[in-house]
Amino acid sequence: MRNLEIAKILNNIADILELQEIQFKPRAYRNAARGVEGLTEDIADVYKRGELENIPGVGKHIAEKIAEYLEKGKSKYYNQLKKKVKIDIESLHQIPTLGPKKIKFLYEKLKIKNIKDLEKAIKKGKLKKLKGFGEETEKNLSEGIKLVKSRPKRFLYYQALPIVNEIKNYFNKSGFVKKIEVAGSFRRGKETIGDLDFLVISNKANEVMKLFMQLPDVKKIISKGTTRSSVRLSNGLQVDLRVVKEKELGSALMYFIGNKQHNIELRKIALSKGYTLSEYGLFRLKRKKWVAGRTEEEIYQKLGMDYIEPELRENSGEIKAAQEKKLPKLITNRNIKGVFHNHTKWSDGNNSMLEMAQKAEQLGMKFISFNDHYGDIAITNPLNEKRLVGYLKAIEKVRKKVKIKVFSGVEIDILKDGKLPLSAEKLKKIDVVIAAIHLATRMPEEKMTKRVCDALENYPVNILAHPTDRLINSREAIKLNLEKVFLTAKKNNVYLEINSSFERLDLNGENIKAAKKMGCKFVLSTDGHNLQHLENYVLGVTQARRGWLEKKDILNCYNLNKIEKVLKK
Repeated sequence: MRNLEIAKILNNIADILELQEIQFKPRAYRNAARGVEGLTEDIADVYKRGELENIPGVGKHIAEKIAEYLEKGKSKYYNQLKKKVKIDIESLHQIPTLGPKKIKFLYEKLKIKNIKDLEKAIKKGKLKKLKGFGEETEKNLSEGIKLVKSRPKRFLYYQALPIVNEIKNYFNKSGFVKKIEVAGSFRRGKETIGDLDFLVISNKANEVMKLFMQLPDVKKIISKGTTRSSVRLSNGLQVDLRVVKEKELGSALMYFIGNKQHNIELRKIALSKGYTLSEYGLFRLKRKKWVAGRTEEEIYQKLGMDYIEPELRENSGEIKAAQEKKLPKLITNRNIKGVFHNHTKWSDGNNSMLEMAQKAEQLGMKFISFNDHYGDIAITNPLNEKRLVGYLKAIEKVRKKVKIKVFSGVEIDILKDGKLPLSAEKLKKIDVVIAAIHLATRMPEEKMTKRVCDALENYPVNILAHPTDRLINSREAIKLNLEKVFLTAKKNNVYLEINSSFERLDLNGENIKAAKKMGCKFVLSTDGHNLQHLENYVLGVTQARRGWLEKKDILNCYNLNKIEKVLKK
């Protein structure tokens, strides 16, 4: 359960090395951090098996540093680096747009070591006097500080996933837990999680609670009862557990999965039909007689509606749709035939094209598209016209070595003026053109919207990548009139991406649903940078389900012939 902790340290080391202007090493540590973040199990278990070097991006030297931290709870190398720089780069780097170069510049010019120093300098108007800063930058940094201070402590869905799996396995091995289910916002597939809620069926509640108190990595026992308890893990995540009767599991799941408004509406419907609904079951109002509660399905049925999938339980129209039998048949993982948007060693990926294609084949996929960076982002080792020739030839070679369809492609930067750095004529020769915003992300809404729409209207773009360009918990979305962007995408047959990268999940469920109402179509992408990332498509499926999508809405669910026809420009 220390994945998040170790990934954070690796990223901090990369930041410090970048601050010291050491080449190549920062990228190695960032790749390793990305590999650790992508684990679906506790890194401590990987270490015990002696398989740290099997983690994408983790070589011998970084594996040794991870092992040291797992054994001793500290890293000598990391501590030495922190002493050398004398700057709290960890806290400063939380501020959007404030990277290592700016942090170093501010230290050299104003001796700014931490957020407190930065606040003082802004209040005194010192930053706007510096070359390359100005009033606008000062304002943005001030807003960034407010954002960092007001941001609630929430964990990415994917950071919570290995913890959920670990806790489930822990209790399933006990021998006296008949069933354990996770509920709450995690079960609804929300992008961020405030805490975890578990429900357990067992005849030995006292034993369950004792076992819960002994859960590995518990830092604090918040409360302990006979049927319900709460603990806080060392990473700050709160975990709540309740022991329920077998006949109450369905009603308890309904109560703890649905958001507050969804549950209020269900209770109103129950009352209108002469029932009362609680976490303990559905009861007749007059006689207080138990009617249902073993399963969620039987309760929904008694209330006169179809079963509502957990991802939809947010009081956004799902109750009325369930009553009218108009709920969508949501897509599932098995509907996905392949994935778009993957990076290789040709830009900033960790694996070769052949390795990525073979992994996709092993996963049972029918196709994969390679979309290495093309543009001006130096840190991604982007393609240019000259390298593009070799890149397309390399794809041809891979096609002969695997049995799945391999689409050629690029992820190309949308420049400030809405142009793409490759002609429309040359883009037409590439199977999958993905356009994306990566640079100049602070433009006003009107200009940014025009920038994106111009690119979609004037170039043969197939997919708009991570449309809001957010990084969950670390970077705010760009300012866009999404309605105009969605309409432009629909008009020009551009598919909107559902990016499955655990720090993006962009578009999110709410935006997907809005775009679907406007008639847009979607693709599901992994934005994969290593072999492990190819399996993350399931995270995109969860967001697609939150957006009410069916098979007909997502290109990845079509047969290959239809996909090829759609991609032709």
